[in-house]
Amino acid sequence: MVTCDFCGERPAILYCRADSAKLCLLCDQHVHSANALAKKHLRSQICDNCAAEPASIRCATDGLVLCQECDWDAHGSCAVSAAHDRCPVEGFSGCPSAFDLASAWGLEIEEKKTTSYEWGESCWRS
Repeated sequence: MVTCDFCGERPAILYCRADSAKLCLLCDQHVHSANALAKKHLRSQICDNCAAEPASIRCATDGLVLCQECDWDAHGSCAVSAAHDRCPVEGFSGCPSAFDLASAWGLEIEEKKTTSYEWGESCWRS
């Protein structure tokens, strides 16, 4: 498990390319709601294999998101690549909620209303 570069406590699941930072969801919300420039930072999930790079491919067959290098290692041969259901991972910017991120990643969770303190309500305001 890789810990969040900001809080150092929770597991990091997002990679911010602009800051080269690995962040947990709460810290991502805090850092990227700070100002209009921070909201433009492109982020994506962290590779499930190496936990060091941003994910670029989702392999539904293996249930993993992988960076380019780990994808090549796992799916480099044409036979393996063709047999696996893979698609590119799109980065995101702005301040989506945890529910929105989970939905975008194909996870089914129940949406809960949170307080502005928990998720940085100002993130959605201009």
